[in-house]
Amino acid sequence: MKKIVSIQDISCYGQCSLTVALPVLSARGIETAILPSGILSTHTGGFTGFTVLDLTEEMPRIVDHWISEGIHFDAIYTGYIGDTRQFDLINAKKDAILKEGGKLIVDPAMADHGKLYAALNQDIVEGMKKIVREADLILPNLTEAAFLLDRPYQEHYTQNEILDMVHGLSDMGAKEVVLTGVSFEQSRLGAVHYNSVTDRVTEYYAERQPKNYHGTGDIFSSIYIADWLNGRPAEECLRDSCEFIVKCIQATMPYEDHGYGVMFEQVLAAERR
Repeated sequence: MKKIVSIQDISCYGQCSLTVALPVLSARGIETAILPSGILSTHTGGFTGFTVLDLTEEMPRIVDHWISEGIHFDAIYTGYIGDTRQFDLINAKKDAILKEGGKLIVDPAMADHGKLYAALNQDIVEGMKKIVREADLILPNLTEAAFLLDRPYQEHYTQNEILDMVHGLSDMGAKEVVLTGVSFEQSRLGAVHYNSVTDRVTEYYAERQPKNYHGTGDIFSSIYIADWLNGRPAEECLRDSCEFIVKCIQATMPYEDHGYGVMFEQVLAAERR
């Protein structure tokens, strides 16, 4: 069994970040530890007046205890980071807690729809670049990719522009890139994978759904990462992740009062039957 530690926030309500990463990875057979970067009362999309408890001071104490206990992981998976000091901690401590050959996986969860999330700024973007440069796998959406590459965000991209983006992200240092939210036709939405070692591009597009929900990026990344760590090829990882999100959205759409996230639990439960 693979063992991973996920470094991102706990949004106590809202079905995103660690509250989805932990159950999804666990259900897919990955032993999952957590290193919370902060605690939020809710996620920052659609809620107002949310509370934030920064855990930057506690994080190195947790990691140092793991080191003293000889605890090591097959992978580190980072998500939402709210304090720039945490990027330095990740780079400084990753080798001490990763097994030999262990992987650094970065979901640069910081932006969507052309803008940064509430309470984040350019300093977070610059910090995110530090760990992207060290990563084995990154999973940005189009907005995050634009910020990482210091390029203007566009609502529509050509196929050549997408290829240029994944190559640009790879040139930053990431060995594999999964770019999400890619679409070349109105009815299809998906993701593109680029492997810099093989110089191979893989794509998958699912049926576009009529609604968007918070947290689907976190779920996509967690599904993809679980499959990837379990040795599945890029084609299967992309298909599984995209189609899982489609099922989550379809399960949620009948419930008008559930716009803050998707009912991923129903889809996970159906998989176990």
